[in-house]
Amino acid sequence: MGLVMKRYYMTWSASSYGGPYGVEMLGSVFRNSFTGDVYLLLALLVPFLVTLAVRLERDEGVALSVYSLPVSRVRILLAKLLAAFLLLLIFVFSVHLLVFTLHFAATPEAVAEVLKVQTVPMAFFYLSALLFMVSVAAVVAIASPNTYISIFGGFVLLYLPEFVGADWFWLLKWRNALTNYKWATISLSMDPVFGREFLRVTLLPALVLVAIYLIIGNWRDVR
Repeated sequence: MGLVMKRYYMTWSASSYGGPYGVEMLGSVFRNSFTGDVYLLLALLVPFLVTLAVRLERDEGVALSVYSLPVSRVRILLAKLLAAFLLLLIFVFSVHLLVFTLHFAATPEAVAEVLKVQTVPMAFFYLSALLFMVSVAAVVAIASPNTYISIFGGFVLLYLPEFVGADWFWLLKWRNALTNYKWATISLSMDPVFGREFLRVTLLPALVLVAIYLIIGNWRDVR
């Protein structure tokens, strides 16, 4: 994923918009580096990691030992989902910050100003977007008959709307929220990432999907 972001920054730097590096311009680049290619990689990575956490143990027969522990099944299911979510969040956001900082290291003051303004909105964006993607993959994983269907089904559900160019696709609304970066320079509360439209296509469906995941996991046999 870092290579994809690096390629985006190099393409931008080589274009007519590549210099000089101003705070406003770099703020746009920082947010817009979440490209369709990055989403494609996440659509592959998220179902894979969630399947390892939720589904694989059932195929290998380890689930009987795990769910026999003196802990409620709901807590075990939540722990698996949160572990995958936190791992992805830390990894993806760290890569985003690191690649941006290293590529534009020649202008440290501008980079520092961009990070001061845009770090919180981007952190919340990744938190909301990844929670949604993880919840989709978790529902597919807990309902799938085996590991292979879980990985493939999660990828198809996450990426097929982008592939066919669906107008209702959530990624379009995510991009709209990221594109309106100037509001963050005025007030964090005015940033579209914290707006109702963005929350309606990330956190709200994510919470519903997490509830469905827990219901199915609590009801379904562990084998």
